[in-house]
Amino acid sequence: MKGCSICKNETKMKNLIVIILMFLSMFTYGQQMLTDDNFDEAINGRSAFQDDNISVIVVEFWASFNDANSFSDWENLKGIKYYKVDISKSPKAKKEYKVRTIPHIILFLDGYDEMHFKAGLDFAISKSWEDIQKAIDDLKNQSKF
Repeated sequence: MKGCSICKNETKMKNLIVIILMFLSMFTYGQQMLTDDNFDEAINGRSAFQDDNISVIVVEFWASFNDANSFSDWENLKGIKYYKVDISKSPKAKKEYKVRTIPHIILFLDGYDEMHFKAGLDFAISKSWEDIQKAIDDLKNQSKF
């Protein structure tokens, strides 16, 4: 009888550990969320010596009601830092960057707003991740001196 109770506790503990590890991996490998409080710091965040290779920041404005159309290929983009912004938690950033439809992707180069990819009337971005990567590469090439 006691042996069965111990097995149940061990199973519960194993399940708890698996759940905790899943949540940790989501935060480790997932994109970071921005709000009005940390938006400026994130898009302007560069090292003091400008020696890091990531100079393009990709920010996706989105809303939970349109999660089905959110940009899902962000892990394919190379040489960038990727953030998501929930428009309900960031009204100031939404207004400052004139986000009218979602999803709405903005490319920042060294802290400056360089390019927008806006959703159409279907609330989906018509550009592929390859198109966005080409725009990222073009921005990086233009910024070389």
